[in-house]
Amino acid sequence: MKRLLVKVERVEPGKIGRQRIAYAVSDDNRSMVFDVIGDLIKVTPRDVLEVIVSEVKPENIDEYEFCGHGYLVTPESKFDETILSLWGIIFKFKPPIGLELDRKYYLCLKHL
Repeated sequence: MKRLLVKVERVEPGKIGRQRIAYAVSDDNRSMVFDVIGDLIKVTPRDVLEVIVSEVKPENIDEYEFCGHGYLVTPESKFDETILSLWGIIFKFKPPIGLELDRKYYLCLKHL
């Protein structure tokens, strides 16, 4: 399981409907960029989020504000980042977080 604590730096309009793009960074300078679709995930600048990525569905799934499952879009080595698609919602991590193709991953997040 991968666990990250990130702080949202900014949220910008996306190109699709009510989509917005959130840009976050961790204390160890990992970046995370993700889609914010409508009211599915509510984030604002300065929010601190706990993000977990796991091959196993979390037992405490009700503790999270958002959980989804999906797959890598492309090998991490292709762009030197992790691009994870959950039902078409894109999450990008740089540097890569060490995931493999053809495996289902759960991503859950909550505000701290």
